[in-house]
Amino acid sequence: MRVVVMLRPSDCMMSRGMVFVLLFGVCFRALAGDPLNEEVGILLDRIMKANPRILAARARVEQALDRHEELLGFFDPSVYAAGGKTERARGLPGGYGWTSLSNDAHEMQAGMQVPLRPGAYLNVGGAERFLFNGGDYDHLYQTILGLRLRIPLLQDRGFSQWTLTRARALADYNEAVGAVLTIVQAVRHECERATVYAYETLAAYQVAHQATERYRTLLEEARGLSELKVIPHYQVYPAEMELSFRQEEEERARQAHELSLIALEKIVGDGQPVKLELGPEQLLRSSDALKALPEVVLEMALERRGNHVRILSRIAAARAELHLAEDENRAKLSINAGAMWQGEDPDSPLADRSLTTDKSFGGEVLLVYRRPLWFRAERSRLSQRLSHIAELKQNLEDDRIQTRAELETAKQAFERIVKRLELLGNAMEAARKTLKAESERFRLGEGRSRNVLDAQRDLTTALQRQTRAAADLLRATYDYYYAAGYPETR
Repeated sequence: MRVVVMLRPSDCMMSRGMVFVLLFGVCFRALAGDPLNEEVGILLDRIMKANPRILAARARVEQALDRHEELLGFFDPSVYAAGGKTERARGLPGGYGWTSLSNDAHEMQAGMQVPLRPGAYLNVGGAERFLFNGGDYDHLYQTILGLRLRIPLLQDRGFSQWTLTRARALADYNEAVGAVLTIVQAVRHECERATVYAYETLAAYQVAHQATERYRTLLEEARGLSELKVIPHYQVYPAEMELSFRQEEEERARQAHELSLIALEKIVGDGQPVKLELGPEQLLRSSDALKALPEVVLEMALERRGNHVRILSRIAAARAELHLAEDENRAKLSINAGAMWQGEDPDSPLADRSLTTDKSFGGEVLLVYRRPLWFRAERSRLSQRLSHIAELKQNLEDDRIQTRAELETAKQAFERIVKRLELLGNAMEAARKTLKAESERFRLGEGRSRNVLDAQRDLTTALQRQTRAAADLLRATYDYYYAAGYPETR
């Protein structure tokens, strides 16, 4: 499902909370239909609230959204004001950032510039002057009002540079969302695999504990039979040795399980302990419930994967930069038009008479053209953008190849493990029958304790392999759904 990852310009004003609810709601929707998946879903809820990597990525999305919204300030009016006194002022060639007033005068001036759609810049301003030398007058007040309109005709026509800059910012935002989606999916996959491993170690500990109890029972039987002179006493020693080995294995399995819970706590990130809600038998139950994996269309899987979204967004940003470079490769041509009114009065400000000129109104219309001589820098930037897009397209193809390989690997692993579990089921049945037979012969004094110990070791090995195969099957399943971009339904 294509959710809010790729936004259009009309979408960018949607609330940030809605963006994250939709995004994380899909990313963290647990696979339904199995208690183990439901427990993973509970852990994912905790991860959403506490995992530092996800929270940091979410903050980066907020920054990208702010950078996009920042560009809306392009249409904010800018206000200008100046005032002062001049005496025998002279123009300074080459000066920048300096406002000049009329010579030999007190003057206040103010103005405002407003960008107007579809692509013009309007300047409105006015000034009030008191001239110390007004020609035929000892002093003179002047009031000037006017407006100017500048319309770019080639470069930046219709605010194209602002539009392209905004498109690039939108692509950067989508890339940030793709990046957080990538992290979310990766953390979810880590959580799933870590949960499976925790249950695998729990089941392994149960197998080790059950093996220890079987060896302890055998040792007690051997001692009893030895006292009854049914078997020689030396047959007790192998049982004692094997019991010590099994106790050591049980402690090792306990430690592995405790470490697996710590690893799971690290992924969750809220500092609270993780407690498994289901028993060790759930591992086999969950694996037995898996029958087959659904077919996944590669293109749909790519649309759901955060890394693919990131690359697509980077391509969109690179294309916006390419169009910017193309626009910069054009000459600057604009039409400028203005209209002014000037009033004069020797005695009072806010003058409305014409004394030094015969008309109060004036105007101007002109074409302004400017361009570099060779466009070398602009052409170089254009070539860079084209090469960057070609690079990103290869990255996109590489991601497609990797995703296809991940899907095939997980699917083949799933099918092979299903066959392994069938073979292990047969081995389990044979191991139980062998143990039962050897235990009976031992009680009758017809067998040796070593035969029973070997049969018990074979049964323990079969149980351990079955546990590992069940965990491998679940891991292959989660790998498949991760490669598929986590479809909504199983």
